[in-house]
Amino acid sequence: MAKKHGWHSLLFFGLTLLLLASSVIACAEPISSSPTAITVGPSNLSFEAQQDGVNPASHTLSIWNSGRGTLSWSASGNADWLILNLCSGSSTEEIDNITLSVDISGMDAGSYAAVIAISASEAINTPQTVAVNLTINPAAKEEQEVIDALDTEKLLDIGYNHPEDVVTVEGVIARTYYAEESKGEPTFLDFHDPYEGYFKCIIWKEDIETGELIRDKFIKTFPPNPETHFLNKKVRVKGKIEIYKGDPEIVLHGPSRIWIME
Repeated sequence: MAKKHGWHSLLFFGLTLLLLASSVIACAEPISSSPTAITVGPSNLSFEAQQDGVNPASHTLSIWNSGRGTLSWSASGNADWLILNLCSGSSTEEIDNITLSVDISGMDAGSYAAVIAISASEAINTPQTVAVNLTINPAAKEEQEVIDALDTEKLLDIGYNHPEDVVTVEGVIARTYYAEESKGEPTFLDFHDPYEGYFKCIIWKEDIETGELIRDKFIKTFPPNPETHFLNKKVRVKGKIEIYKGDPEIVLHGPSRIWIME
């Protein structure tokens, strides 16, 4: 009987040690942190413009990590007319902002839809999507007045008193210049030589807000480059009149803003 009692005691002691060891191991296991999670806003965006008019104002899309750790995200749109100035980034708690813009050059009137997908491989809710809607209203049917490019007085009046008006200006390109060494690398299309005191058009290398390469689009549409293509040609341009150092000018944001008159 004594042997049987000793065996039972030994078994009880062994089980006790095993339970204690399991408790120690369980306590030593690290507590898993919450995974990263994508939060994006707003959930949908809308743009509206007029056919053959200027591009609508840009919108801002915000992305941040609502979980723990670092969220490494990427974003992409599924429409050529939709432009994202930022396609990837990382966030712990801070907000990353993407500037969204659209290019309606050559587009017909109608309703268009696109989707932006935001993905992050480590996030528990990847991907997230944002709906983007674009409405292009038909161009105004009434015949718009065509302003002589050399009518500086009238162009200045529009620039100072009606800066939001979209106007059409016609004239002969008398001088061109690509300022490759200047800030912004502007291309100047001058309607008078000398150019001081007269109307001109400017093509910047890229859009200051979206980073879109504007000059490259003009080179593709008007080879070999705009300064060669338009020199000594009669053209019409469309846009808003801006005043710079007392002279009227239009900044051309896309190739559809200028065309040659036969």
